[in-house]
Amino acid sequence: MERRSKIIIIVCVIVAIGIFGYSQYLSATNLSISILESKIIQRGENNSLYNMTLQFQNPSLLPINIGQTDFVISINNENLGTGTLQPLVIPPMAKISSQTPFTADNTILDKYNKSSNVPNIKLTGTSKYRISIISVNVPFTYYPTEREAREFIHGS
Repeated sequence: MERRSKIIIIVCVIVAIGIFGYSQYLSATNLSISILESKIIQRGENNSLYNMTLQFQNPSLLPINIGQTDFVISINNENLGTGTLQPLVIPPMAKISSQTPFTADNTILDKYNKSSNVPNIKLTGTSKYRISIISVNVPFTYYPTEREAREFIHGS
């Protein structure tokens, strides 16, 4: 009987860990991302260095630990450039902002900077989440609003 009790306890612990891990995964996939600000801090001959502020909103009741996040920004399906967001923790039911550098290709940037039409901008990436001993990669896609896209292109 004692051995059976130990097995039941072990199974219950494994189930609880599985439920917690799955709820964290669901929370991570519902994470909301937006661009709060993007400013050009240095313009070189070939590239422009932006300082971007991204905002993350956690809709769940659990904190989310986001690992290093690699992202790509594209304009009308042309790769403008890449960036990396450092790890952060988002408290439950909260918003948090994080600054990150981003290097943009001036050839593509100038092509759309002169246009009066607002191009289709897309921010895609993969967040690496650590949940106890498990690591999960969760892809995301964010389409900035027309105002955010215009401000991003003009760097203000």
